[in-house]
Parts: sequence; structure tokens; C-alpha cells
Amino acid sequence: MKTCIVIPARLSSSRLPRKVILPLAGKPMVQWVYEAALKVNKVNKVLVATDSDEVFDTVVQFGGEAIMTSADHVSGTDRIGEVAQKMPDYDVFINMQGDEPMIEPRTIQQLVDYYLQGGTSISTLYESVSDENQLFDFNVVKLVFNKLGKVLYFSRTAIPAQRDVPFKDWLKKTNYWRHIGLYGFRRDTLYQICQLKQSGLEQSEVLEQLRWLENGYDIHAFECQNHGIGVDTQEDLERAEKKILGL
Repeated sequence: MKTCIVIPARLSSSRLPRKVILPLAGKPMVQWVYEAALKVNKVNKVLVATDSDEVFDTVVQFGGEAIMTSADHVSGTDRIGEVAQKMPDYDVFINMQGDEPMIEPRTIQQLVDYYLQGGTSISTLYESVSDENQLFDFNVVKLVFNKLGKVLYFSRTAIPAQRDVPFKDWLKKTNYWRHIGLYGFRRDTLYQICQLKQSGLEQSEVLEQLRWLENGYDIHAFECQNHGIGVDTQEDLERAEKKILGL
């Protein structure tokens, strides 16, 4: 089985433009992600998929491998689907976000190992919700799953709701989990989901993974520890730099 980690990277970002190539502790942010991917065991190739010449050149300059893709893709999954079409000898594709500079290799290893052990579902990651701000933040996607780790639903609202319990006590009542937007796909599944039309649930929540669930695809979720800091704002970037530098 051949596995490829793909890092979709585009310059446009509503809250922090050009974030994937912004300097972070002496390196462009995407380089931190790329170097973490290289440390994952039993992976045959790591590459950055982009529609930007500037991102492409940045990756090549630090010694990485990049591939140009269409500017028309509406999601990272679609971009990886194009990569898969260009790499027919690869069996598994891992979507590793370009704005996760502190992701640990062992976190990604869980997804790779799942397929090495015969897993066939889409795979993803989650971690515990730590405070009320996260729980009720629409930008933090929550999920629920069954006892086998199969995702039942993703939502921007807090799920499950707690009837007759004050909001301030919800975290005391049960565990809540936040989604980390990394995915693993087998080639055939990736091809199929890239052909699906937008679904009603997806349009309501603006979450593409609901399209997959609504069309009957299983998503297996794994818990990760110490996910680090995803960078969406200038404040996130500054926090990540301080943490990397030990300040």
C-alpha cells in the first residue's frame, strides 16, 4: 500500500491572508507542517498542493515537493481529489492542513496506521473541548460518535444539547469533542465523494463532511492529544510563535 500526505495550501484566507507562507519562528508556516509530515512513518510521499505560484516557489525553496492544481476547487478535499487523479499508483491520501504548524507526527500516524491495518472508512481526528468559549463558538466544529468511533454528526452548535441544564454546567454534565479537520481517504472513496453534490445539511452548517455522512459514507474518528494551535488569526500566529520559541 502506498500512502501520500497532501497539504492543500492556498493564499486566500478571510481572516489571515497569505497565512500559509507567513514567517513563523524563522520559517514559512507551511514548512513546519511539511517537516512534521516527513516524520510520519510508512508514508511514501509528502507534497503541497496549491494553485499559487508563490506557494509553489516557497515550497521548492525550502526543499519540499509541490504540485500545481486548479484554482477552481471549493475545498481542500477537491484539491486532493485532483492530486489523486495525477497519482494513480497511490492507495491512501492524507489531508494535512497547511495552517496546523504545531501538529505532531504521532497525530497523523493514527490515520496512516488505520489504513495499514485494513481500515476502509474516511478517517479524521478530534480532541476534547476545554472551555465554554470553545463549546459555544460557531467556528469550533463539534462532533458525536458511537462506541465504535463512527461519527454520527458534526455541528457548529454544541452537541449533544443538555435539556434542563444551564449552559454554564454543560461541560460538567458530559464530554464534548471538537473536530480537527484532517482526513484520510482510500483512493476509491476519495473519487466518489468528489463527485457528490452539495447536501442540505452541508449547506445549513457549511461543513462539507456532512455531505459524506448524508450520502452514507462512514467516518471513523480518532482522539488526539496535544493538537497544538491552528492558525486562523494574527493572534493565533503570535501564540504559535511564542510556543515554538518557548516564550
